[in-house]
Amino acid sequence: MTSLILCAHDGAVATLTLNRPEKRNALNAEMWRGLSAHLRALATDSAVRCVVLQGADGHFAAGADMAEFAAHRATPDAARSYGEMMLDTLRHIRELPQPTIARIEGNCLGGGLELAAMCDLRIAADTAKFGIPIQRVGITMPYPELGMLVDLVGRAAMLEMLLEGAIHDAEWALRRGLVTRLVAPGDLASATTASTERLLAGSPQSHRNHKKFTLRCLGKEPLTEADLQEGYNAVTSADYREGIAAFLAKRRPAFTGQ
Repeated sequence: MTSLILCAHDGAVATLTLNRPEKRNALNAEMWRGLSAHLRALATDSAVRCVVLQGADGHFAAGADMAEFAAHRATPDAARSYGEMMLDTLRHIRELPQPTIARIEGNCLGGGLELAAMCDLRIAADTAKFGIPIQRVGITMPYPELGMLVDLVGRAAMLEMLLEGAIHDAEWALRRGLVTRLVAPGDLASATTASTERLLAGSPQSHRNHKKFTLRCLGKEPLTEADLQEGYNAVTSADYREGIAAFLAKRRPAFTGQ
């Protein structure tokens, strides 16, 4: 595991920190690979029920480290290999079984914005900055990454970001669905903690199902009978039985994720 990605545990919450503050956490290949490795480990850790993604020292991530591009993205084959490495990480975040929260402050640009966008919830300081200014250096975002962002904010908002290349304020990001909620910078830590507490109060089985089902709703293929039945089969889970029993007994449920 790379020291450029830090992983800390506090009870059932794991926090991943992009740790390259001297570059405002600009993402290089080592960071993409390190983040993917941590996410794979967390996906199978039943003790972890929520994952927070943040940047070190006042910035989420200032985009990609373009100093690498001449060496790693100079040919179509090299660009595809690098892009597939990025896509592997983005998909691991998006498909992680546990709920994810992006804790955003400072710059959230380019690849950093892509990482944040893959999280389920995005809580941002109202002073944060957002954008994908890749038109300034002639970069084209490839289809898989582009498709996941279009799913989130729509074609019009993506074209606004990609064609104009502007850096936008947090209110702009909130209006376009890039951010779940805004808070004052001094309240960012407490707002993130409050959100993790709400997530931890819920059923892990319910969270896993809702993450999976909402992604399935974005698919182009019609829902199958098996898809439809899977939702109803959730009543066989231990979490469902515990939740109903706790409600009727007027007590706090003790969910196990089973």
